[in-house]
Amino acid sequence: MLFSHRPLGLKFLNSTALITLCALAFLYHFWGLHNRPPPAQPLLPTKIPEILWYKLGPSALNNQTREWTDSCIKNNPNYRSEFMTDASADAYVAKAFASRPDIVETHLGLTIPILKADILRYLLLLDQGGVWSDLDVSCEGIPIDEWIPAQYKSKASLVVGWEFDVGWEFAFVRQFASWTIMAKPGLPHMSMVIEDILEGLHNKTAEHNVSLADLTLAMTGDVVDMTGPRRFTFSVLKSLELTLNTTVPIESISKLREPKLVGDVLIMPGYAFAASSNTYKDKEGLSPPLVTHHYAGTWKNEDAEAKNANR
Repeated sequence: MLFSHRPLGLKFLNSTALITLCALAFLYHFWGLHNRPPPAQPLLPTKIPEILWYKLGPSALNNQTREWTDSCIKNNPNYRSEFMTDASADAYVAKAFASRPDIVETHLGLTIPILKADILRYLLLLDQGGVWSDLDVSCEGIPIDEWIPAQYKSKASLVVGWEFDVGWEFAFVRQFASWTIMAKPGLPHMSMVIEDILEGLHNKTAEHNVSLADLTLAMTGDVVDMTGPRRFTFSVLKSLELTLNTTVPIESISKLREPKLVGDVLIMPGYAFAASSNTYKDKEGLSPPLVTHHYAGTWKNEDAEAKNANR
C-alpha cells in the first residue's frame, strides 16, 4: 500500500488558508455593499427642452393670435411647436398621468376652461418641460436660447419673470407672470404648484358641497389665487424654500434690474416678460423685453365663460 508523504500540518494549513480567504472575500463584499456609491439618480436635462407649448381655445387661432404665435415659432426654428386642443389635452393628461388618478379626475372633471388651461400648462411643464406661452404673447426678436444668461444656462431649471415688480405707487402683490414659463421636466417646484391646486379645488368642492363639474368661478374665487399667477408664485417660492431649507425674503428677489438665480430658479426682471406692467425711472442699462403680453384673453368675459363652461 502506498502512503502519501505530505505532512499532516501542511494539509491543515491549506484548510485554514482556504477558510481565511473565504472570510476575507466575504468581508470585502460586505464592505463594498456599504461603501459603494448609491445608484445614480435620474438627471434633469442639461437644458430646457426645445418645445413651445400652446393651448387653443374653441375658436382656435385667428389672424392676430397667429401673428403673435408666429413671432415666437418662426424666430426659433429649432423649437418644436405643439398646439393642444381640448380633446388632445384631455387625452394627453389621461395617458401621461395615468398613475395619478386624482390629477386625471380633476382635469377631466373641471368644466371651467381657464382653470383647465392653467392646470394643463403646469402638467405639461412637469411632464415634458419646455416653454409655455399663451396665445396672446408675442416674442420680441431675441431667440429663446439667448433668454438665459450664459452663466446660468447649466443651473437654471425653472425660468419665471415678475409680472409686477417696479413702478407701482400703491400696495400690490408681487406675482410671476404665468403667460410665459420655461422649465425642465420633473421639477419639484411644478409638482408643488399642482399639489396646491388639487388641494385648493378639493377644499372648494367640500366647502360648497358640489362636484368638480358643478364648481363655478363664483365658488372658486379669484382665478389668480386658485390656479393663476398668484398660486403659481406662492407655490414656487414655497417649494424653493423647502429645497434650499431657508426662507427667501421677497426683498432679496424684488426690484430686479437683471436676472437673479435663486437655487435653480432664475427670476427675470419685470421688463423681461411684462414690460408694460413695470415702469422704470432709470432705464439705463436695462435689456430689451423678451416677450409682450397683449392681454387679449376672453376668459374674464362672463358671456364667454357661460358659452364655454360646458364645452
